[in-house]
Amino acid sequence: MKIISFISLLSFILLSTTAAANNEHKEGIKLYVKHCISCHGTEGGMDMSKRVAPPAFAVKMHYIGTYADKDSFVMAIADWLENRDADNSMMPGAVLRFGVMPAVKVTRDEVEKIAAYIFEGDLESPEGFQQHYEDMHGKK
Repeated sequence: MKIISFISLLSFILLSTTAAANNEHKEGIKLYVKHCISCHGTEGGMDMSKRVAPPAFAVKMHYIGTYADKDSFVMAIADWLENRDADNSMMPGAVLRFGVMPAVKVTRDEVEKIAAYIFEGDLESPEGFQQHYEDMHGKK
C-alpha cells in the first residue's frame, strides 16, 4: 500500500512539474512575441538594410556556446538586459551594426521566461542566415 501511495505521489509531482514547465514555455512564447519578435524575428532575413536588430536565432547561437546549460544561459541574457553595455556584449558586430539594445519595459521574471523560451525553443533561422554566419565566422 505504501508503494502505491509513493508511486501516486511521485506521478503527481512529475505531472505537476511538467505542466508548470509547459505553462512557463507558453508564457515565454507570448512574451517573446509581444516584446521581441518585431526586432529579433526573421522578418527581412539577413538583409541588414531590413533589420533593426540581430535575429533571436543568432543571439541564441552566440550565447549557447558560452552558456550551454539553461540556467546560465537565462541568467546571462537577463543580466545583460539589466545592464546593457557594449563592452560586455557577446555580439560586438551586432552592437556596431545596430547599437546597444534600447531598454524594454519588461520585468526580470519576464526576461527570464523569454530567455528560457529562446534557449529551449525551436527558433526559425532567418533566410540567408547560414551564408551570413559563414561569411562572418567561417565554415564549421
